[in-house]
Amino acid sequence: MDKEHTMLEARILQGQGKTQVEIADILGVCERTVRYHLKNMPAGRKRPTRGSKVDDFKAKIDEILEDNAFYNGELIYERLVKMGYAGKISVMKDYVAAVRKKLSIQAVQRFETEPGLQAQVDWKEFGKQTVDGKTTKLYAFVMVLGFSRKAFVVFTTRMDSATLMACHALAFAYFGGVPYEILYDNMRTAFQPDAEGAWRPTKRLLALAVHYGFAPKRCRARRPETKGKVERTVGYLDNNFWPRMEGQSLTLAGLNDLVRGWLAAVDAKKLSGFDESREERFRREAPLLQSLPGTAFDVRHDIPVLVSRESLIRHATNSYSVPPEHIGAMLTLKVHPFEREAELFGPAGSIRRFQLSPEGAKSRFFFSEDRQAIHRRWDADRARLARIRKPKVPKTTAKDPEVEIRPPSRYDELFPVETVAAIA
Repeated sequence: MDKEHTMLEARILQGQGKTQVEIADILGVCERTVRYHLKNMPAGRKRPTRGSKVDDFKAKIDEILEDNAFYNGELIYERLVKMGYAGKISVMKDYVAAVRKKLSIQAVQRFETEPGLQAQVDWKEFGKQTVDGKTTKLYAFVMVLGFSRKAFVVFTTRMDSATLMACHALAFAYFGGVPYEILYDNMRTAFQPDAEGAWRPTKRLLALAVHYGFAPKRCRARRPETKGKVERTVGYLDNNFWPRMEGQSLTLAGLNDLVRGWLAAVDAKKLSGFDESREERFRREAPLLQSLPGTAFDVRHDIPVLVSRESLIRHATNSYSVPPEHIGAMLTLKVHPFEREAELFGPAGSIRRFQLSPEGAKSRFFFSEDRQAIHRRWDADRARLARIRKPKVPKTTAKDPEVEIRPPSRYDELFPVETVAAIA
């Protein structure tokens, strides 16, 4: 091998990341020879550098693109012209393209996270669908672990705060642990702007984060690449899983069973750019996740309910009896977004737990103990009225006849035969 060829080969191998020892072994020469050739590479003739009219405006371009990497190039040009830029738009656009590429590389490097460190969260909306026989909006909650790319997906018919909290709890149980930080976009159930316009986690999200021990973080506006792992998963869910549902009768439970099987198949495939599957990478990531806390976080809705004169509260078109001492009081009904169990709270704490009737059933339920107590309450009210009411002296000139004390009208209708028992 001649000297010039050796120099070229050494340079190519060095560019591939080989060490001098490895290069010497490959080329069959001593390490000293490799070091000599690499040290004495002929330098190309330096061209004289000339200044560019865009040089004085690079700091302003950097500032614009740092805030929004996809800011329109022509609008940038118009702003620079107003500031005195006299160069060509093509020169400016070349610099803009170079800055965008650098920002993209930095974002990818910044979010190639270590095992157990980060998860990313997003929602996918599927519009109105017929689910469980009813037309409703359908959504999918998606959480993706940053290192392994292992995903959790659950379909829901709501995107409110309680549903978001419940989805987190299900995801942590699915992964068997909790990442140290979770990245969100601008979802209002997770982050809201304060009085100064700065985005802060909601109180509910902060309470959830404290309970599980993760830090909620918000990705910068108009920087979708910072949440690229979950965005790609959402796209794959939409393009690969959802078309398989075409023509099927949809149920929420059925969708969630099917998506779990689909995720298992996805986890077994080799990742693009890696010689590992998601499942293989997750086996290394799982031990580095934080342990689940000993108690579950209370994800239930807090719903204020007013006790009517009939000693009933109303929720989702259905009415449920309450002990009569709470008539006229405002109580709190806690309802889990994924379960039919509810718990009623008063000033002194929990009153009872019970199963909810299907939404829209327009049913009324009286607990047996409430039925008896309401009977006693009405008997006591009639006796009290009889004691305090003075008998009227009949007068022929009286315009109004004496009012007879009677039980409430439609008495039996207020107490249908159907009753339900509270959960012990």
